[in-house]
Amino acid sequence: MRPSFYAKNFIRRDASALVCGRGLKSLPRLVPDLFRRADKIVLVTDSRCRDLFGGRFRRMLGRTRGAARVFLAPPGARAKNFRVLEELLSFMLKNGCSRDSVVVAAGGGSITDLAGLAAALYMRGVPWISVPTTLLGQIDAGIGGKTAVDIGGVKNIAGAFYQPAVTVCESLFLDALPARELRAAAGELIKYALIAPGRLGSAIAAALPGALKGKKEDLDLAAVRCAAFKLSLAAKDERDENGLREVLNFGHTAGHAFEALAAGKLSHGEAVLWGLRYEAALALKMGVLGRKHAPAVERILLMSEPPPLPAACLAFARFRALIAADKKNRAGAPRFLLISAPGRFKAADGPPEAALKRVLRELR
Repeated sequence: MRPSFYAKNFIRRDASALVCGRGLKSLPRLVPDLFRRADKIVLVTDSRCRDLFGGRFRRMLGRTRGAARVFLAPPGARAKNFRVLEELLSFMLKNGCSRDSVVVAAGGGSITDLAGLAAALYMRGVPWISVPTTLLGQIDAGIGGKTAVDIGGVKNIAGAFYQPAVTVCESLFLDALPARELRAAAGELIKYALIAPGRLGSAIAAALPGALKGKKEDLDLAAVRCAAFKLSLAAKDERDENGLREVLNFGHTAGHAFEALAAGKLSHGEAVLWGLRYEAALALKMGVLGRKHAPAVERILLMSEPPPLPAACLAFARFRALIAADKKNRAGAPRFLLISAPGRFKAADGPPEAALKRVLRELR
């Protein structure tokens, strides 16, 4: 696995492709056929990314940089709503975009979610390229073709499966990230260390401490291992229909509820860290996670310490309402993917209310 993280050629998975590396070619050189047909290029990003990566974006666009139209979305989760989505679609229409136009999403997970959904909707589908610039985006959010916006505080409730023509994970973007943004990815990194099978999970866990300290080699290794694993699952279960992708939701049922209840006091990754702890504790409480494997799970969970859980996250009635509204539920019952050992899981529909409430109370 180690040599591939510097490789500058595609890891192909069915209809989509992934390229990871450091100092990659410009997009028109990576996907020349796509840019040869393109009549318009729309770069979707936010002001923070533009200020941080403006020069790199120009090099990334190569010969098309002068003709590209730039749409600036609000930073963070404020980009993921119908108002901003409509603004982006209107921007594309006013700029004369056609079915041959290309949308380039360059930013964190909110940007790739927003731009990917706009690409799916505009003229019933135009090609798009995912260029995640955060560690969280490069290991999870920017990969796999899930695009969405939020409604009423419920995460990703309106969206579509729409694969990018290519996902480009440029390691140089990670070098500029502050420590908090690296920590924000800890939840997803730990998730992959727990869900990936055998040696792959162990390799991700081994790279995790260095990655969180910003060590380039560990960052790159962790990013490409997680990205390739997610894409392999997405390729086998592109529309999340046969259950193979469900393992990627570990920690997210509770994590999304914590993120909404925290009202900005927890980043997505920090909320997922708490979600992983909650769902592992629920697995232990329900006897799915046995005492034999619990220490190994706990060791990985404790590799990163999240900030304190805000008091609002411990209000059971609101927590219960949010997990009941989660898009993964079946027949209105909360659905959790419970860990039985690293790399092994069991789905649980409608866990007992008493167990849900007790684990939340003990999480304090």
